[in-house]
Amino acid sequence: MATYRQAKPAGAPTWVDLMATDIEAARRFYHAVFGWGYDIGGPEFGGYTTARLGDRMTGGMTPMQPDGPPMPPAWSLYFASDNVQADAARVAGLGGKVLFPPMVVGEFGSMAVCTDPGGVPFGLWQAGRNIGFEVSDEPGSATWYELYSSDAKQSRDFYAALLGASADAMPGGMEYYVLKQGDKQLAGIMQIDPSWGDFHPTWLIYFAVASADQTAAAITSHGGRLMSRIDDSPFGRLAAVADPSGALFKIIQPPAAS
Repeated sequence: MATYRQAKPAGAPTWVDLMATDIEAARRFYHAVFGWGYDIGGPEFGGYTTARLGDRMTGGMTPMQPDGPPMPPAWSLYFASDNVQADAARVAGLGGKVLFPPMVVGEFGSMAVCTDPGGVPFGLWQAGRNIGFEVSDEPGSATWYELYSSDAKQSRDFYAALLGASADAMPGGMEYYVLKQGDKQLAGIMQIDPSWGDFHPTWLIYFAVASADQTAAAITSHGGRLMSRIDDSPFGRLAAVADPSGALFKIIQPPAAS
């Protein structure tokens, strides 16, 4: 478990949020699955919902914008920035695109929404009053971040340069890189295998759970779906799942301490 009381270092994952087609239904689902409570913003913030575990922020939800481009429901990942204007300019210089230029979000901070060279969206967040999620690696909170890329080497080079990170290749048969700052692991990048069929490049958020089997049962009983088997791995018992709107994420039960 990690608890945060100040802004995270530049380049570290710092926030996750859900673009929801039916935000009230999303709040009900994630409350049932993860036990989240909510703070719901006023009209000036478009009804943005902050999710909490107890009194600690763990992520957010935002309704689809009626005048925005059509987008499927999805979870998004934001990286911490010390200077969102400069980092957004670096995104463009490294071959990405800036979809929504840097903007100030009241007293809470500043943000930009970008895509990497493979077209995968991600965000930048420069903390003000909102330091990003205040808890991770605890049941009901984010614990890992994984990019599925159609060109893993290109993605590796882009994010390593943008985030000031190194990239270690994992041994084994699959092409997988771990982004790191020093000894701190930030995220993973996996090459999409053609055998997966029509699988679009995307960031997937892993949420920690106390029991993968019980959480999977809660997900399906509240309208979500299992997208894979529940499997054991060296990193824990995990499954790919979708909420009732089709937004993908993963759940992982860490291995029992020895």
